[in-house]
Amino acid sequence: MNKYSVMGLILASATLMAQAPAAAPSKICVINLQSAMLNTKEGQAAADSFRTKFAEPKEKELQAKQAEITDLNDKLQRGANTMSQTAQDDMKRTLDRKSTDYKRAVEDYQFDRDEEQRKLLEELSAKMQTVIDRFAQENGCAVFLDVTNPNSGIMWIATTSDMTRQIVDAYDKAQPASGAPRSPAGAKPAATPPASGAKPPATTPAKPPAPAATKP
Repeated sequence: MNKYSVMGLILASATLMAQAPAAAPSKICVINLQSAMLNTKEGQAAADSFRTKFAEPKEKELQAKQAEITDLNDKLQRGANTMSQTAQDDMKRTLDRKSTDYKRAVEDYQFDRDEEQRKLLEELSAKMQTVIDRFAQENGCAVFLDVTNPNSGIMWIATTSDMTRQIVDAYDKAQPASGAPRSPAGAKPAATPPASGAKPPATTPAKPPAPAATKP
């Protein structure tokens, strides 16, 4: 075989390789989606805004209500032997009313917190999906599994398969911090995200103490 034939074979092989389809994605990639969303710069900024503009002021308000109920209950206990029955009955009615108002305020707080958390995660999720799509194509991911739910059935994950941190980094590069999602205005957002990325908790105010039993 002369040198021209060899060169022809090399050129033909190169042409075939160029025309061959790219290797199919084969990696199984795993992500804690909620953790990723809440640990992005946008997620952290929204959580900080929620905490300072809504959670902390509202929880202080609820704590003040609870302290007032506790104080009234203590007064009722201390005055059980010296207060008239009429005064005791009036104080009991006041305690019942304040306890009912407190319970409703706690329920409203929890509803607003959960609703705004849902909205925040939906907004972040829409942007996150675009980032995941691109990351999967660039890194050969055939499947992306979300392990946010502890009951997902996945018992073990290799460190090399967990792409949560990489997705957070990719998201922060794609979405400048200045484009943060809605900041809660005055009342209602998502809860503060923990560093580990589990579902963001918010403090649940304690139940008010039950009125003390008094002698008839």
